[in-house]
Amino acid sequence: MPRWALVAMLTAFIVPGLFGHDLWPQDASGFGRMWSMAHGTLVDWLLPNVAGAQAPHSGPLPYWVGAILIRAFGGLIGDTNAGAAANLLWYPLAMFSIWQAMFRLARRDEAQPVAGAFGGEANRRDYARLIADISVLLAIGTIGMVWRLHQTQSDSATVAIVAVVLYAASLIEWRIVTASLIAGVAVGAMALTQGPLPSLGLLIGCVAVFVRGARDNGLGAGKLALVLVVLLCVPIVLAGAWPLAAYHWFPSETELFFDTGNSVLATGWPTTDDYAWLGRNGAWFLWPLWPLAAWGVYAWRASLGAAHIERPLLLLAGSLLATLVSTDINERGLVAIIPPMVALAAFGATTLRRALDNVIDWLAIAIFSLALFFLWGYFAAMESGVPKAMAASVTRLTPGFSPHLQFLALLLALAACAAWIELIAWRILRRPRVMWRGPLLAAAGVTVVWIAANLLYLPAVDYIFSYRTFAREVAEQLQARGLGDGCVQAHRIPLAERAIIAYYGRIRFDRAGSSETCRLALHRESRRSTLDNDPPPGVRGMWEQVWEGRRKASPDERWRIWQRVQ
Repeated sequence: MPRWALVAMLTAFIVPGLFGHDLWPQDASGFGRMWSMAHGTLVDWLLPNVAGAQAPHSGPLPYWVGAILIRAFGGLIGDTNAGAAANLLWYPLAMFSIWQAMFRLARRDEAQPVAGAFGGEANRRDYARLIADISVLLAIGTIGMVWRLHQTQSDSATVAIVAVVLYAASLIEWRIVTASLIAGVAVGAMALTQGPLPSLGLLIGCVAVFVRGARDNGLGAGKLALVLVVLLCVPIVLAGAWPLAAYHWFPSETELFFDTGNSVLATGWPTTDDYAWLGRNGAWFLWPLWPLAAWGVYAWRASLGAAHIERPLLLLAGSLLATLVSTDINERGLVAIIPPMVALAAFGATTLRRALDNVIDWLAIAIFSLALFFLWGYFAAMESGVPKAMAASVTRLTPGFSPHLQFLALLLALAACAAWIELIAWRILRRPRVMWRGPLLAAAGVTVVWIAANLLYLPAVDYIFSYRTFAREVAEQLQARGLGDGCVQAHRIPLAERAIIAYYGRIRFDRAGSSETCRLALHRESRRSTLDNDPPPGVRGMWEQVWEGRRKASPDERWRIWQRVQ
C-alpha cells in the first residue's frame, strides 16, 4: 500500500472531532484533571483532581501531558482544544510502534508464507511491509479506537503504551537489553496511567515474552538475569517516584488521595454478569479484530510457539488476566488488549480464504454504506422536517434545538462520502487482488462515517451534551447571591459535570479535605433517582434553597442553589 495513502488515512482518522466542539460529560473528567493541573499548584500536578474533587481512579501521566499542552497552547487554541491535542501525540506513537513491531515480526523466517511449488513467493521485506500496513489499517478500523479516540481520558495513552511494549517485544533478537529497558519504561508508564493492576498484567506478559525470547535465542543465565532486573526495577522506580514525591511534599493530602482510591486495587474473579458484559460490549468494541485474531490463532495453530504469534498472545493474556480479576470491568480494560489483538488479526487476515475475504469486503461495504444512508437521512429530516417520522425522532432527542445549515461542513461531508463511493467503485470494477483490500475498506468505512457524523451532527450533539450556556447561567445566579471570590460546595454533582461547570462558569468548588466554609452550595438532582434529593449536609435548617433551574436538553435534571443560613 502506498505510504501517502496510509498517512492520509491516519490523518483523516485522527483529526476530525478533535477540535471545535464544546466540553462533553464523556471526556470532561479527564479534561478537568488537566485543567486543574494547568491552572493549579504543585499539589494539583501530583494529586490529580477535578476542580478540587479527588480523582484517584487513574494515574497522572496522560494528564501531565495534557496540562503541559494547555499551558503551552491554551492561550492560542483554547484549553479544551489544547487538552484534546494530546491525542495527536498518543495515537501517532501507537500507530508507529505497531507498524515497526509488525514489520520486524513479519520478517522472521517462521512468519513467512508458504513458498509456491514453482516459485513466485513474496519478497521478505515487501511481505513485512504489507503485514505492517494491514495492522495499522485494522487498528484504524477498530470501533473501540473511534469510540475512545477524541476523549481526554487515559485510554489513548494506554493504547500507545501497550503498542510500545509490542515494539519492544519485536526487538528481542537484536537488542534484548535495550528492548527490556523500553518495555520497563512502558510498564512504568502504564502504572502511571491506569494504575497498578493493569501494569501488573502487562508486566506478567512482558516477563513471559522475554523469558521465552531469551531461551529461543540461547542467551545465558547472566544475560537473562540482567534483562529481568531491568524489566522489574525500571517500572518500580518510575511508578514509585510519583507517590513518594507526593508523600514528601503533601503527606496528609496524599494519604487522603490514596485512601479514596483503595477500591481501584480491589480484585476478584469475574461473575456471570461480568462475562455477559464482556461478551456484549467486547463484541462491538473490538470489531473487527476479535474474529480475525481468533482465525489467526487457529490458522497458525501449528506455530503457536513462533515469536510472531506467541509474543502477542502472551501480552494479550497478561492484559486480559488483569482485566478479568479487576472488580471494575469496563472499556478501560479492553483498550489495553487492542495492540496485541491487532498483531494476531493482521496475521490472520493474510490467511483468509478468498471466498471469506470477499464476504468481509462486502460486509464492510454494506455496513458502512447503510450507516451513511441513515446519517444523511436523519440529517435531511433534521434540516427539512421530512420524513416526519425521522424528524420527530430527532426532535425527541434534541428538544428545543433549532438546526442551522453549515455549508462548509456539508461540502466536506459530501467530499468524504464521494471518496467512499470511489473506493467502492474501485473494489467492484477493478477487483484488486491485494491483501490490504479488506482492512482498507474497514478503515475507510469507519473514517468516513466518523467524519460525516462529526460534520453533520456536531451542532446537535453540542446542544445535547454541552453545558456551556447553562454553566454561565449558574455562575450568574451564584454571583447574584454574593459569591464573590468564595467557594461553592458541590453536592451530588458527578465529576464530569463538576469539571464542566467549573471550567465554563469559572466557579471555585470546595476542595476535598479543606476546612474552608462555603456560603453557597450547588446541587444536582436526577428525577430518575430518589437517592440525590437530600439538601447539602448539615443540621436541619442550615441551608435554604434560593434557586432552581434545568437544562433544556436534560429535562430529567434539576439544579438547585442552596444558601447557608446558619
